[in-house]
Amino acid sequence: MPTTASAAARRPLAFALVAAVLAVSGCDAAGQGGGSGSSGGSGGGAAGSALAAVETLTVKGRAPKTGYEREKFGRPWADTDGNGCGTREDILVRDATGVRHKDGDRCKVARGTIAADPYTGRRIEFRRGDGKVDIDHVVALSDAWQKGAHRWDADKRLRFANDLMLAA
Repeated sequence: MPTTASAAARRPLAFALVAAVLAVSGCDAAGQGGGSGSSGGSGGGAAGSALAAVETLTVKGRAPKTGYEREKFGRPWADTDGNGCGTREDILVRDATGVRHKDGDRCKVARGTIAADPYTGRRIEFRRGDGKVDIDHVVALSDAWQKGAHRWDADKRLRFANDLMLAA
């Protein structure tokens, strides 16, 4: 008989959350969870919320990692929105205030402030090259591969790896 996974175990399995700003403070961005079975009706999210949608997902085990290579998701931080800047820079511009660009290059963020890091709640002063901010995927690409992305075409994997819609 299938078991019911907790909401906390199901959340990392949702592919909706893709990219996030992380402080380099030891956070596990991959959100490795697991389990098998289907979702229960114990819900904690408001109707119409992302959490409510996650509550309806069926939780399944992962497929083997066989064949996974980062390159199969395209060039890291590609310009998928056509604005001339890569996704990493788009996230920094979106999430930081007081953004200053490097030498007039509108696509290279030199510095800015992230008012409240979503993982630590701390204010982070970003300076390019200081190693304090890492842009990463909430759902690790290898995890996505094991849960179905291996069946997607290259364009869909590229769009997934650079999706900004629900980035934290």
